[in-house]
Amino acid sequence: MSDPVKNSKKSSNKEKIVCIVTGGLCIALSFVLSQIKIFEMPMGGSVTPASTLPIAVYAMAFGPVWGFLAAVIFALLQLIGGWLVTPFQVLLDYILGFTAYGIIGFAAAPYDIRSKISNPLYRFVKAGFFKAVVFTVIAFAVRCFCSVLSGVIFYADYAPEGMSPWVYSISYNGSFLLVELMITLVVMGAVYGTLKKTSRK
Repeated sequence: MSDPVKNSKKSSNKEKIVCIVTGGLCIALSFVLSQIKIFEMPMGGSVTPASTLPIAVYAMAFGPVWGFLAAVIFALLQLIGGWLVTPFQVLLDYILGFTAYGIIGFAAAPYDIRSKISNPLYRFVKAGFFKAVVFTVIAFAVRCFCSVLSGVIFYADYAPEGMSPWVYSISYNGSFLLVELMITLVVMGAVYGTLKKTSRK
């Protein structure tokens, strides 16, 4: 007769190993994609080929706790070659801004459902596309807020004469983050659609 406690521990350990290995791969892929600049702003910020998508997929596969952990590591990696002015600006633009992507983990399917699915990509599909879009938009909105606040505090002097620092910061940060969001959602939709078709076979 098998020991249910022992089996439970084995299952838990296997889940942690899958989380760690998959997380490492997704963080590495996101970082590589973040270094490919489709367009780069003069004072920080860029449009990439959906560099946050691997983090988003990971967060939806394993939930918000692991999602935030991956997002924090990704945020720290963004400091490499980043636009660093003061510690508080770094906190807003990078630490808080990029960690916000962990919010996407709240779109994950309940643990008792996703833990029965071995393939992390199919866990992402199980989360549902509508929830994926909603929480991705929320995560980008939080990152945008952090960047806008940073712009108002630290880059107000760059605003054209007569323009409100808020208007300047919103237009500056919104210009590239909105494009980044659109690219992420389009690629996410393509990946989701493909995976959903294969999962039915």
